[in-house]
Amino acid sequence: MNVKILNINYIVNGLLTEIHTKMFYKHNENKIQDIYFEFTLGKNNIKSQKNNSMEYAIKSLQKSLPSNINMACCQSCNYGNFCPYGDNENEIFCLKDIILKDEQDVCEFFVNNIDCIQDKRKSLLGSCKDYKPISQGNYYTYNDWE
Repeated sequence: MNVKILNINYIVNGLLTEIHTKMFYKHNENKIQDIYFEFTLGKNNIKSQKNNSMEYAIKSLQKSLPSNINMACCQSCNYGNFCPYGDNENEIFCLKDIILKDEQDVCEFFVNNIDCIQDKRKSLLGSCKDYKPISQGNYYTYNDWE
């Protein structure tokens, strides 16, 4: 197993906190597999389930967290949108400067803005000062974060 130490943002008891988190994975033929995360907070050792996709490994980590801790990353952000035409592993797009009403708006954006898509590409665990948790129903995000 390979191990990478990541600094991941979490919201712990309402406060933004960066926690050193270990990402374990196997590397086979240009693909990472068996991804899982682990960290210790106080007396709690938190470990997610293994997944072969970064997207689902991150979701598994969120499901492993106690109720007072939430991830604060691009994947869990109101502005983090997947590409409706497919995306690469560990890829999401920050559309914080665009108002989206529905899936059709997202599709139109990706079709009509090919030239600026590269600038909006982010990693799933990325974060910035504009982070806002996904608000189910209050703001449209093309993202299946739970």
